[in-house]
Amino acid sequence: TQRQGVRNLDGAMRSAMVACALVAIGAPTAGAHARARVLLHPARVPMLSSRPVQLAVVRRPSAVDRATPGRCRGGAHMMLRGGLMQTSSVQKVLELGTIALFGACLRSRLDASALTTLLLKALVPAVILSSLASLSFSPELMGYVGGGCLLLLLQIVAGQIASTAILGTSPNRATIRRTAAIQVGSMAPVLSVFAFIREFVGAENTGFAALVDLPSKAYMLVFMPLWLKMRGDPAGRKAKGRKASPEGAGGLRARIEGVLTELSDPFNAAIILGLVLAATGTPVGALGPAGDAVKALASAQTPVLFLLIGLKFKVSGATPAFCLSLLLARHGIVALGTAAFLKLAAIADPGVRLATVLSSQAATSIVGFGQIDRIAKANPKLGYDTSMAFDIVSISYPLTIILNTLACVAGAAYVDQLHFLGAALLGSAAALYAACKDKIDTL
Repeated sequence: TQRQGVRNLDGAMRSAMVACALVAIGAPTAGAHARARVLLHPARVPMLSSRPVQLAVVRRPSAVDRATPGRCRGGAHMMLRGGLMQTSSVQKVLELGTIALFGACLRSRLDASALTTLLLKALVPAVILSSLASLSFSPELMGYVGGGCLLLLLQIVAGQIASTAILGTSPNRATIRRTAAIQVGSMAPVLSVFAFIREFVGAENTGFAALVDLPSKAYMLVFMPLWLKMRGDPAGRKAKGRKASPEGAGGLRARIEGVLTELSDPFNAAIILGLVLAATGTPVGALGPAGDAVKALASAQTPVLFLLIGLKFKVSGATPAFCLSLLLARHGIVALGTAAFLKLAAIADPGVRLATVLSSQAATSIVGFGQIDRIAKANPKLGYDTSMAFDIVSISYPLTIILNTLACVAGAAYVDQLHFLGAALLGSAAALYAACKDKIDTL
């Protein structure tokens, strides 16, 4: 009798543990919770006490659950109960915020200029190379590229309007106004938006968002340097144009050296090699250890960027107030334009609508900052303020994170009321400018 009781207890315990494991890993086993309780009931195992053993198995949301909010008992209900904090995008935001905090704590020990050089000469070119090599295109996806062109044009126009509205047309502020307009007109969906789209909209829409980002890449890597030279100070353009043209054998050698210098620049080399890989259909991973090295450098860009943001971020003085009012105005103008586009295009798919709004709220681009820095160093007389450009980037990322988090939590309600949000952002920009006008006027 004792041996039979031991065998019953052993079998029941094993069955119960299997049931608990199935529940814990999220297996679709009907009535698994009830089975775990019944298997340990005294009617089944007499050697146990007269009271049933109650098991409470609490399952953590799996990666699939977190990527699909509806799988976790209603999505929104899960988020309101605290599941939002477990999503990968929110965890990523907290991680990057912690890195920025480390940077702020290490201001007296780290060299911000050395980190900036590392970022622009090694990490950003690696991002350019890996992103260009991954490009693929087909004619039926032209609509997404066309939408990206409209979004890029809207960002550029918003940058021009916002910088002129806040800084006026005074020649004394031409350098800051020129820098702000071009930096605000850039955008970085890959770093600031794709995680939200993947988490709250779906992985398939991330691919479409990458197509929308294609015109932005082309602008920043090919056309932005030309635009920077065209928008530069007229005196700087004339000074550049008055340089004597080299002649003879020495002149030819100087031209060849100049071409080689341009080709050896990390930005240009990454663009050329990335386009070659894209044209031949060769992914970066196919390059073996060299490809792995490029991927490792590219993955290090975001942590180093936020460490640098922590090192250089300021909350006092005129610059933060100016940058925040400028970015609020930019987001307000873009929100109004995006709301009009959604209405005219009559897009019904809620996922596409949300992905469009998230892309329109992208932060300004660190690649754009790199182009400004490169042009400013090549010809300082063109009149660009690289410190101001980076300050705009450092404030743009937290603002984009806040707006995109609100958009993902509110969902369709946020998208439907986007025109009201745009007006509210413009009003906030005006109120902040009015409150800090004395400080901003000192710039």
